[in-house]
Amino acid sequence: MTDDAWLDATKGAATDEVAVDYVKAPDFRIVWVDGVVGNITPNGIIHFALYAERQAIPRRQVFKIEQLDDNLGRLGAEVVEKQISRGSIVREMSCDVFLSVETAENLSNWLSALAKEIRKTREESK
Repeated sequence: MTDDAWLDATKGAATDEVAVDYVKAPDFRIVWVDGVVGNITPNGIIHFALYAERQAIPRRQVFKIEQLDDNLGRLGAEVVEKQISRGSIVREMSCDVFLSVETAENLSNWLSALAKEIRKTREESK
């Protein structure tokens, strides 16, 4: 369906229906999620932050220069003992999410249904 399809009156909601249009916010982005951390706020709202997990990127690396001739060289082996690194796993927080209890229950039910569907499909393909 094209973006102008919403202009077609036959695609609109009947008197006993309601139409919902999905519009992307200007800051819409895709978020990869490896995990979540959160809790309940003092006001009784569910709060969590989504994160992607990865090895820390070194803050500094030092490399030997391999001299090819008087004017030319290339990057050689790393001098590992001079590397400056966090020496940890980084959990890059991508966004905070705040949900009402009702929305959390709806999200939980939806995710559970999708997970069951995936498991069923995997079992059928064995």
